[in-house]
Amino acid sequence: MSISVTNSLSLRLYYGQYSALVKGSTRKDATVGTLSFADASALRNAVRRLQDYKFEDGTEAEIQEKLKAFSDAVNNTLDSGANYAGNSTSVKNAVSKIKNLNKEYASDLKKIGITVDKDGSMSVYESASKLYSKEKFSKFFDKDSKYLNDLYSAAQRITRRVDVRI
Repeated sequence: MSISVTNSLSLRLYYGQYSALVKGSTRKDATVGTLSFADASALRNAVRRLQDYKFEDGTEAEIQEKLKAFSDAVNNTLDSGANYAGNSTSVKNAVSKIKNLNKEYASDLKKIGITVDKDGSMSVYESASKLYSKEKFSKFFDKDSKYLNDLYSAAQRITRRVDVRI
């Protein structure tokens, strides 16, 4: 899986107190537990913030940046969770759940410009925010979205099981 870490405002907000872990150089120095906890926490924040975001009020650039940050949070969680999985069956199962969710909802994700690779990781079309209507994003990131709520639960399972001292 290839991870492209951006330094977007949304991604830094998703990471909160762990915002230093957005950058690749800092990620290499973090423990596997800290990284997995930070990534899963960021994914949880991404889900909730996107469910509250008013896509109709956002510019194409803002929407594109939020899609990319969401994708990065998912991919980071998959990567760090897989590295931590040897320490916890619960984390391993949560990572599998995220991969399976991404594959299950691949056609829905594609409708908003996000492709799912064979390994369950995501990538965003460079012009997704131009190609798709704001209403599609609002509908996809709805508070009642089963995909997002299940994704949130899987990320929550990781944050509950990770030992940041490792």
